[in-house]
Amino acid sequence: MATDHGPARLALAAAVVVLLLGAAGVLVQQRLAGAGDAAAVSGAAGATLTVGDVEVVVPPDAVLAGTRLAAHAAPEPGALTPVARRTGGGAELTFDAGAPPRLPVQVRIAVPTAPPSGFAPVVITANGTRLALASYDATTRRIVADLAPEGAFWGGLLDFAALGRDVAQAAADPPPTCLGRAASTAGVTVELGGPADARAPVGACVTEDGSGASVTLTSNARVPYRIVLPPGWPAPSARTAAPSTATVQLFPQPRLRDLLWPGAGVTYDVPVERLPASIRGQADPGPYLGLALAWTAHRAAALFGMALARPGELEQDPGVLACAADAGAAHYAADRPFAQVAAEVWAALTPCGTADAGALHSFLAAGIGPVTGWLADAAKGPAFAVPLTVGSGTERFTQTVAYRPWTGTRVTAGIRTTAATGACSAASTVSGRHDAYRCAVKDKVYDPCFAATAPNARHQVVCPSTATKAVLLTYTGALPSPPQGDGTANPFLLALDGGLQCLGVTGGAPPVAGLNARFACSAKTFLYGDPDPVNPLWTVQAADQAPPLRQMTIAKAYA
Repeated sequence: MATDHGPARLALAAAVVVLLLGAAGVLVQQRLAGAGDAAAVSGAAGATLTVGDVEVVVPPDAVLAGTRLAAHAAPEPGALTPVARRTGGGAELTFDAGAPPRLPVQVRIAVPTAPPSGFAPVVITANGTRLALASYDATTRRIVADLAPEGAFWGGLLDFAALGRDVAQAAADPPPTCLGRAASTAGVTVELGGPADARAPVGACVTEDGSGASVTLTSNARVPYRIVLPPGWPAPSARTAAPSTATVQLFPQPRLRDLLWPGAGVTYDVPVERLPASIRGQADPGPYLGLALAWTAHRAAALFGMALARPGELEQDPGVLACAADAGAAHYAADRPFAQVAAEVWAALTPCGTADAGALHSFLAAGIGPVTGWLADAAKGPAFAVPLTVGSGTERFTQTVAYRPWTGTRVTAGIRTTAATGACSAASTVSGRHDAYRCAVKDKVYDPCFAATAPNARHQVVCPSTATKAVLLTYTGALPSPPQGDGTANPFLLALDGGLQCLGVTGGAPPVAGLNARFACSAKTFLYGDPDPVNPLWTVQAADQAPPLRQMTIAKAYA
């Protein structure tokens, strides 16, 4: 029986032609499908590797002769960044038996639906901790990106709103014990009106020394407030800034000078003749919008592995901070759509060095509305007014005093110090202030010790023993992580009627009547339990390490 070998000869000849063309460098695109979870290509010819719903397009000459590039199905990433979510499949690229691939590959990941509003397609890499810019091909319903041909990757969506929330600063609670309380000395009483709870945009505290009032406003808002002072009031006598915002570096800027920033505080020392009066404030989110977008750019650059024109920590570069905040202040207007203003501020940040004009800048520009959505809501904060009235009377009050041991980088005048060298190992266990630490000199513990918040401050902390005496401790190494910005500034020093001063402690004496020792007045006298602030004149329980307890009145509480 005769056999027809013609078709077989034709197939063999075609295969030889293909091999010859491939060896000559002519584009021969192979489509290699794996057995469900793997596919590979060797040599210089281009190929499309398919693993499940993932395609990897390998260009010609990306893989050198003698090298094998393989694609495998990848398990889910171990730790997904909170600003992204998974969609579509994933794969892992490996190479062996030769030099590493020298050209990027294009990955095409099938996804069930187009990215919803407020999301952008990305490819997730580095076990879930890094992202790569991508696009969405509506025709094939695939996420498309160019990647280095090694490692695992997955389809993903960037949540613009989550990216904005990721850089949002938490509001700080003001010290609750002094909110709205009157202060009285030498028969003169200064009373506060206006906001007096943690839901208000600011908390107000006042102390009085007979010749004037010291009024401290502490921000409880998530945006800056522009302060309007009564005529004739002096400039602030002190400012505090939340460490996470480094806003102390922004105060010299003309447009930023009269702002009370989130988590910050400002104090005014006002003569009695300037009272009664009212301090007013209005939300002014423009400068903070510039800062928030600068933080967003740096956060996104880290996620995408890109370098900015001004890399590094923003808090360490006052020029970048001031430029970003000033750009926000220049473009913000309350009567314009917030998303439109945000887009203009984003475009204006390029000269500040916080955003490149390339792919990342364009990518984020498409999501500026969702990125700043949290700030648009916070910008609707109510205006406030804090009226101060003056009267005379015989009723006594416990004065609440904001302890301010630093004026810039110098110890505040009036505080006498002795020098020591030691280390600070933890945040204070006595005070919840963000600048308070627990330090030691050999076996002697000092708590609290207060660090200066000004830029270029020395490695020193002030550890008070009384209201006017302290140890100036030079610490070795670095300070530990500070408490959270919403820490409560509890009183750490009480001045009792009669002049006895008692410093906050944790332990040091056995409990009495079920109450723990909270303040040490001497080697044997301690104060037990928390001060009772129910009445204007606070009280506290004292004992000599044994019953009975006796009630003492508090003249001043330092926090």
